Amino acid sequence: MTNKLTSINTDEALKIAMQCAMDMKNFYKKASELIEDNDDAYAILSGLSEKHADHKAKLFKGYSSALGKKLLYLKLGRKHKLKTLQTCGDDPNDAVRMAKKNETELKKYYVIVSRRVYEPEIRLLFRELATEIDQHLALLESSFAEPLTLDEESIAEERFEKEYSTN
Repeated sequence: MTNKLTSINTDEALKIAMQCAMDMKNFYKKASELIEDNDDAYAILSGLSEKHADHKAKLFKGYSSALGKKLLYLKLGRKHKLKTLQTCGDDPNDAVRMAKKNETELKKYYVIVSRRVYEPEIRLLFRELATEIDQHLALLESSFAEPLTLDEESIAEERFEKEYSTN
């Protein structure tokens, strides 16, 4: 007989989520730097980096209100990393594909926590974050359709066409 996990420690769940928000912020920052020559793609990815910074702020606020503890600084270790999140590589196309996978994994985590954490306000917070992740995924899907062409050569060709097609 297997024992199913029915509840999650709120403190740990919030710390993992905060680490995820920091990891995703850094992921998108690096991904946006890979394609800074493509203004639209850069704006989308750097905007998602800011969104994850906002998630971190919401999680800090939720942590303080739910647990009555103030976080002056956040010292997290490896145990607070979501192991299914991937780091950003050096290929822009792979970075966008990994972003979609990471957002999906993060949404799964938020949904699971929203169902298993005890405090109602934290449940609501995780549901809201999962909804925001849905919006991130929709933006990524609509902005970066397959097959992706975000390599430097394609970006240079796109700029060339923009510059000389209007003249």
